Amino acid sequence: MTDSYIPSKDQCLEILKKHNTPLQVIQHCLCVTKIAEEFCQRISDIDIQLIIAGSMLHDIGRSVNHSIFHAVKGAAILEYEGVDPRVLSIVLKHIGTGITEEEANELGLPSQNYLPQTAEELIVSYSDNLACGMRKCTFKETLESFIKKFGSESHVVKGFYKQRELIEKMISLGKKI
Repeated sequence: MTDSYIPSKDQCLEILKKHNTPLQVIQHCLCVTKIAEEFCQRISDIDIQLIIAGSMLHDIGRSVNHSIFHAVKGAAILEYEGVDPRVLSIVLKHIGTGITEEEANELGLPSQNYLPQTAEELIVSYSDNLACGMRKCTFKETLESFIKKFGSESHVVKGFYKQRELIEKMISLGKKI
């Protein structure tokens, strides 16, 4: 195995196609990438290459599984491909608004914390939440969907508010926090 790398957008497309990722998933990944790139334009010290790769590859696991386990499957695929561990971490932590280790255990996921920890992980997760399939949706649209699905007091809804708060803080400062 050679050293890990952060794939370019074109290399990400090649990886997605190599693993027979459905076209609608690829189109969704392109939408998430566009949303994430918009945030990158407003935050100065962000790793844009890492965010693009994470956005493009966040749902590669859907080529194998469409459940919550797609994040774990995706990270395994990308590890096999020699992709940088930071991209794997983005893929693992993009699900919902993050999952605690306790919740992961309850869901049967490998025992670990799936909460976004870095600015790059946060931006990809939030961008994914703002992508309704292949189109950008508003905070309000996603919030209403989360409330309907999980309830207004759920950790998902609270996490979504927290994600927005952190992203807005980074934008107002013009840098990572």
